[in-house]
Amino acid sequence: MKLPGGGRLGFKVFLKRLYEEYENDGVADSAAALSYYFLFSLFPFLFFLATLIAYLPLVRSSTVTMMDRVRVFLPGDAAHIIDEHLGALIARPRPHLLTIGLLIALYSASRGVDAVRKALNLAYDVKESRPWWRTELLAFGATIGGAALLMVAVLVLVAGGSGGYWIAQHLGIADSYVLVWRWLRWPVTAAVIMSCAASAYYFLPDVKQEFKFITPGSVIGTASWLAATLGFSTYVSHFGNYNITYGSIGGVIILLTWFYITGFIFLMGGEINAILEHASVEGKESGARAEGEAPPPRRERPSAMPVGAAASVGAAERSPGGVTP
Repeated sequence: MKLPGGGRLGFKVFLKRLYEEYENDGVADSAAALSYYFLFSLFPFLFFLATLIAYLPLVRSSTVTMMDRVRVFLPGDAAHIIDEHLGALIARPRPHLLTIGLLIALYSASRGVDAVRKALNLAYDVKESRPWWRTELLAFGATIGGAALLMVAVLVLVAGGSGGYWIAQHLGIADSYVLVWRWLRWPVTAAVIMSCAASAYYFLPDVKQEFKFITPGSVIGTASWLAATLGFSTYVSHFGNYNITYGSIGGVIILLTWFYITGFIFLMGGEINAILEHASVEGKESGARAEGEAPPPRRERPSAMPVGAAASVGAAERSPGGVTP
């Protein structure tokens, strides 16, 4: 296949490298850690989101629209947990919490973003060189940006749907508009997900690169995530017996599994972007932060012995480039 920056890479070679990076970077273990961080960050993020939504127009309709979008992908038990908690937050606006309490919630929510940063650094095989305060600001900024993007998308769906329907009524095409808008929500949802993925792949890893909304990782990640979450939701609804196995925490286990699937898919999307860039004529070498920069010896890179990956030198030798003495 032809690479964006020039050159070609055989599909079998690409799959082999993807599997090697999956093993050497411990993607499955990173996704498991991310699922905990996502669960840990979810309710503080909902608290932060609900506090801001309370001061925006179309509050209740925005919340209903947002949950309608989430329910399409989440299994019923997991969606019920989120819906119930978010409804309780929206029902009681807390203006006095727009102080230290909100900062604590924002910090907790940013831990998931920071975990993604560390995992993407591993995908590019680089050690973090930015100071801690800069990575913390990055995590805070990405969390706030994600919340803002979500709220804008929800407001667009609400205002666009209502405003468009009013215009369609006056034009006598209300029924056709409802049908078109029902399908138009899917591209909007996919665009939001792809925007979040593309932004994470650009801002979070400690490498220099141009921002691209459409990348192989963001496209494959978004499409795979839509398919996987819908498939998982169908499986849980018809075949899964999590409540029988785990009792009252069955919904939490389902939510945690969904977070694992989400983290795994988008981490693999980051690995895909890194592999294609490293193989490209104009791309960076594995372990380098910028084009033309010499990478450090392999034994000094973070993927030499990551958590969960094979700890033997032989595992490093199987990856492209081998072990640099």
